[in-house]
Amino acid sequence: MAPQYEGIVNHISQYVLLSDQEKELFCSALVYRKFRRKQYLLQEGNICTYDSFVIKGCLRQYEVSENGRENTVQFAFENWWISDWYSMMHAQPSVYNIEAIENTEVLMIEKNRLEQLFIEIPALESYFRQIFLSAFVSLQKRILFQQKPAEERYQEFARSYGWFEQRLSQQHIASFLGITRETLSRLKGQQYRDEPSNL
Repeated sequence: MAPQYEGIVNHISQYVLLSDQEKELFCSALVYRKFRRKQYLLQEGNICTYDSFVIKGCLRQYEVSENGRENTVQFAFENWWISDWYSMMHAQPSVYNIEAIENTEVLMIEKNRLEQLFIEIPALESYFRQIFLSAFVSLQKRILFQQKPAEERYQEFARSYGWFEQRLSQQHIASFLGITRETLSRLKGQQYRDEPSNL
């Protein structure tokens, strides 16, 4: 098995068991792609046809409002999936852009091929069902998250995602939180002042 498949096979093995033959069959359906920083996997207006698994790097999914403001809905780091499933399921133009914010390597699988594999490898359907349910739970949490005051949003973000904050620009974090960069800077400064001193 080629090295680029190790991450996705290991990830699947955390949820379901596949035989060696099933692993080979699944990997044969994957397309390996590299994207440079600021290159797009998907652009608004195009129909999404692939689900993408991040091997290395980071992607950002966002939409642009009528006033030109970018609203980030999701980041995807190593071992995360990212796509626009509404666009894929309904063959509708996507309202989202998916952009590489680091040099990124992904494994992509085409929707129709994946649905065929669900029949050929039943355990694979179980894996994706668990992934989709997890994504649905995250979406529900994000809806509640967006209703909270800006300070609480930032504190929750820092608690939950502080480990990748260093890899994101202030602009992208502010876009995810639904606030301005100036507000983000104020909140970060306030958190720093509120931290107990080690002296």
